[in-house]
Amino acid sequence: MEPPVHFVIRPNSAFNRRQWPLLYVLLVVVCLGIALRFAVLGYWMILPFAVLDVIAVGLILYLIARGTAYKERVIVTGDQVVVRHVEKNNRRRWAFPVHWVQVRLEPPGHRWYLPRLLLGCKGTWVEIGRCLTGCEREALATAISKQITRHASPAGPGQAAG
Repeated sequence: MEPPVHFVIRPNSAFNRRQWPLLYVLLVVVCLGIALRFAVLGYWMILPFAVLDVIAVGLILYLIARGTAYKERVIVTGDQVVVRHVEKNNRRRWAFPVHWVQVRLEPPGHRWYLPRLLLGCKGTWVEIGRCLTGCEREALATAISKQITRHASPAGPGQAAG
């Protein structure tokens, strides 16, 4: 029996979820510190714009942190391929029989789009690897296909079939 093979896909992020607030606090302290210094010197109109700047940067950091806070896991076992998509408040799971699952790398609709990497069978398709580049999607599709073929073959690795 083959051990299960796991593929973990997640966006590349310079900060984890605990570091985003620290970055924001650092930016707020620096920006508002400079603005308060100018306000003390008599240039008080800088302060409202600094506050707007801090709010805009906070919104952008929130959107970036939220967009990179997910993980996909593809697990290939002897009898099924499981796809798990985990976000903050949303967990989804799909399971496909290993003998029927297909890996598709659909060409993009326009030349500037990336190809879509799909796993599925019987009309149920799941897109994975949205955070990956085109080359990384191709490499992942090849690796998953090899593992599916390896687990679906009647003979194990190193054994002659038939």
